[in-house]
Amino acid sequence: MSTKKQFFKKVFASAFTVCLLLPLVSCDDKDSPAPKTKGSFFLSVNGESAEYIIQTDNLETGDLSIASNSKTLLQSGHTWIFNNNPSVAIGLIYQQGSPGIGLGFGVDSDGKLKELANFQITSRYTSYGFFDRYALTSVGGVTPVDANGNALKDESGNERSDGVTFNFIDLKGGLSLQEKTITTLNITGNGEQATLSGIVDMGNGEFLTGLVVSQPKDPNAGGGSSTGTITYPDSVWVAAFDAELNLKRIYRDDRISYSSGRYRSQYYSQIGKADDGNVYVFSGSYESTTTRPCGVLKINKNATTFDPSWYFNIEEKTGGYKFRKVWHITGNCFLLELYNDFTLSATGAATQYGIVNVETRTFNMISGIPAKDKIINTGLPMAYEGKMYFPIVEEGKYPAIYIIDPATATADKGISITGATSLNAIGRLTSQ
Repeated sequence: MSTKKQFFKKVFASAFTVCLLLPLVSCDDKDSPAPKTKGSFFLSVNGESAEYIIQTDNLETGDLSIASNSKTLLQSGHTWIFNNNPSVAIGLIYQQGSPGIGLGFGVDSDGKLKELANFQITSRYTSYGFFDRYALTSVGGVTPVDANGNALKDESGNERSDGVTFNFIDLKGGLSLQEKTITTLNITGNGEQATLSGIVDMGNGEFLTGLVVSQPKDPNAGGGSSTGTITYPDSVWVAAFDAELNLKRIYRDDRISYSSGRYRSQYYSQIGKADDGNVYVFSGSYESTTTRPCGVLKINKNATTFDPSWYFNIEEKTGGYKFRKVWHITGNCFLLELYNDFTLSATGAATQYGIVNVETRTFNMISGIPAKDKIINTGLPMAYEGKMYFPIVEEGKYPAIYIIDPATATADKGISITGATSLNAIGRLTSQ
């Protein structure tokens, strides 16, 4: 064989060997592999006199300190919510009647934390979530006005209070904010008004929200709640809206009470979407006059009514305890925050936790977390890679993250934050 032929034979053999050593990249694939996203965890913590944000790559081992790798915020008291696409952390704040400055954070191509923008919030909020390209907040009990700014009045000449004001914060538009108000008088056909609870993106141009339907609140009553006397405590209503806040339909049923957790003026979402697209509408039976136990109904994917054959009585599985908050973890598993006592109150402690599997219709209390009478504070948990990362402050200790496995209803302690008084929220941010 000539020297020239031997040379080319060696070249082709080397190329073939490279193909075998790099099986994930085809030799005839001209497209470059997709770049990997870089991400990290975002923590909001409070110290003695300020709120801080911390970026970390690890939540399971070792401890962090607010004395290092933290950014001090100019204001304290943010409510943090996290979106995946685009990947952003939104800090909502309301200053007791004065405009508040909201914040947005993301990470750059190197995975480093960066502030995206800030925005001014002029209306308060009692519920929040994500829909399409927006972070949404809502608040009820607003006096609606006509085109000239004059207050709308009822048949008796009193100013109405059935307005709901939304803030649309554009995640792809520099966090610009647009305020919209709708009216809810007779929204369910019974002559009453509604406060909205939760935002659940259906992925089809619509979002769902729970309706807390009531008579108008007595204007002389105190507190920040917008709900008056509940006339129908044994009924649940869920509304579907589009991006223009057009009412598309209402889901209604009498097997559970209204779907909303409540604490002072806050309304906590009790609606969650499972990985298969089915929506589960929970009710913690907060209203003292309801005869319905805590339970959950199902809206099948793309359905326009509740599934009449599906119902789960959760209260009989909890031993009579009711719940306040609901979070989806993964698959068909949800985390519930239960009250500590059988008798509820607007400010009652709720530091018991359990796992509901809506596929098997089972409930299990979580083991491995501090006792309910030792938990003095909790934060917004994060679902990540099939587990729930839950911030808990145990009496006499620094805030810590507990990693909950929904398959076993057990928790392991992760990192602690030394120097902190509370751990408000955990989120995951990735470069886009």
